Amino acid sequence: MSRAPRETVEEFFDRMSEDEERDTVGELFADDAVITLPGERFEGPDAPDEFLAFLAPRYEWAGKEFDRWITAGPHVVSLGTLYGVDNDGAEFEDVRYVDVYEVRDGLIQRLDVYNDLAVEGVVES
Repeated sequence: MSRAPRETVEEFFDRMSEDEERDTVGELFADDAVITLPGERFEGPDAPDEFLAFLAPRYEWAGKEFDRWITAGPHVVSLGTLYGVDNDGAEFEDVRYVDVYEVRDGLIQRLDVYNDLAVEGVVES
């Protein structure tokens, strides 16, 4: 029995927020998953690992403040703000993000990440 789409997405957020669990997020993605974010695209069974490797050097750490969720069938949208510490040790907050997920049979098929990290100067564009 598979989870509801939002339950899968919430499990993804939980694992991403725990250092000990982050390496297990790949279990939540389909083998043919597609992950896109500003300037990058990852596809296939290695997409989650490539996604994590891409994120690792971008900032010291980051977290999410959830504002609202929108769920429609297999699609889940999370809107809110990012906060954390950049690679220079400067804190940042109130950086907008939107994550759009497509979840089928309990696995994430597609993740599209939109955020203002480059606009706010937290990461290079």
